[in-house]
Amino acid sequence: MFFNRERALLTGCLSLGAIALTFTEPVRAQTQQFAQVTSVSQLSDVQPTDWWFSALQSLVERYGCIAGYPDGTYRGNRALTRGEFAAGLNACLDRINELIAAGLADKVSREDLATVQRLQEEFAAELAALNGRVDALEAKTAELEANPLGLNATTSQIEFGLATGIFAASEPGDATNNATIPYELNIDFRASFTGEDVFQIRLQAREIDFFEGDPVGLIFGPDGSGAGSDINDDVNLEDTFYNFPLFNGRVNATFGLTDITPGDTFVFGVPFDALSDFADLPDATYDGVGDTTLAFTWEIVEDLFFISYGYGTDAASDSTFGSGFFAGPSVHAAEAAFSPADSLLLAVAGAFQAGGQGVGDSEEDFAAVSFGATWEISPTVIFSAWYARTFSEDDGTDDFDDFLVGFAFLDFFIEGSNGGFLVGSPDTAVFASIEDDDFDFPFLAEIYYTFPVTDNISITPGVYYITNADGDDDIIVGGVRTTFSF
Repeated sequence: MFFNRERALLTGCLSLGAIALTFTEPVRAQTQQFAQVTSVSQLSDVQPTDWWFSALQSLVERYGCIAGYPDGTYRGNRALTRGEFAAGLNACLDRINELIAAGLADKVSREDLATVQRLQEEFAAELAALNGRVDALEAKTAELEANPLGLNATTSQIEFGLATGIFAASEPGDATNNATIPYELNIDFRASFTGEDVFQIRLQAREIDFFEGDPVGLIFGPDGSGAGSDINDDVNLEDTFYNFPLFNGRVNATFGLTDITPGDTFVFGVPFDALSDFADLPDATYDGVGDTTLAFTWEIVEDLFFISYGYGTDAASDSTFGSGFFAGPSVHAAEAAFSPADSLLLAVAGAFQAGGQGVGDSEEDFAAVSFGATWEISPTVIFSAWYARTFSEDDGTDDFDDFLVGFAFLDFFIEGSNGGFLVGSPDTAVFASIEDDDFDFPFLAEIYYTFPVTDNISITPGVYYITNADGDDDIIVGGVRTTFSF
């Protein structure tokens, strides 16, 4: 009696064990579709004349713990290893436990339970090893599902981002306007060698034609293109850098190869997700000359006081005398940031640019200073403001000021949203050349609301209004931006 029942269990385990240990994970998924056969007739190579037919039929009808190969065969004459037997036994144990948990214990006879118990004791080592193997396979499967490209999530990843939309600009009272559909496509390759460092390569293609008379322009992502710029690019290498910790993480260093300015690595930031490029950091101290950059941030007192310094140049690859990384147009920038509370950050930054590459491509060297503050009034309301002053090399007639004040509202109406309202004076280089004592500084007001449609798609309607945009007329720019990220 025992021999026949053990042979029956052995027969059922043969197919289950062979499948569990012979095929790779993609085939395993295919096997699962065929796993629970409901009739022996589904196994094409099993005939009523086979000596194991009745045992196999009993296992199918009584316990349902029989599986065939993906091609619908059983392969009953194949040799059986102890490991394969343990895999099949484990499958039958799971099925018996399901029957007991479902209140169907009467379907399992005492003789069968005694047989299973003896088999479980004899194959205890193999079952333990199998469970460990299954756990490892499940972990590997989860990793593959999370990273379909086969990259290690802890060390490498690829991100895609596309920002586009439709925007229009007009002068108040003027019925004429113009609509445009710009775009910016980014492909980011990121890797980590130690788990604490970041190496990024970005491929970027974008086409952005700013409206005539708009001194600030649109911003797509973290790197706007500046006022009055027309960008019609093929695929270029952008935002390529290596960021790594030093001295037990107290110093954060960055080497930027292209399109990285010293200010990109500093501590102070703004919480806005607005349409205009002005709703960002002050250009004079954070977005000056850059491209190739060496910078660091030193956390002098943990979570309290930070000092940053950066050196950047636009001519690092120029091999002519009087140019290059150290001799070409360059900027020295520094920042001191103070966080007396988790919800408050204060910062002062300064920059000195030399080499005929000042703001607005001026031939003059200049210096700038800015002050910034960000206050998290509540988890959903953030206040942010900054003021910047630029000092020219001559008699000061080209000195100018910028300021920005605004509120960001997080999770407002919709979880994951970012709405905001801000005002400021975009006194950019467009106005620095105007020699008119009666000239009124331009004034900007902007409102926007970013809300998620899915985890990968967000939409941002918004509008900004600038007075004295070209020294005389006002201009209003509005539109809807759509951002895809995956």
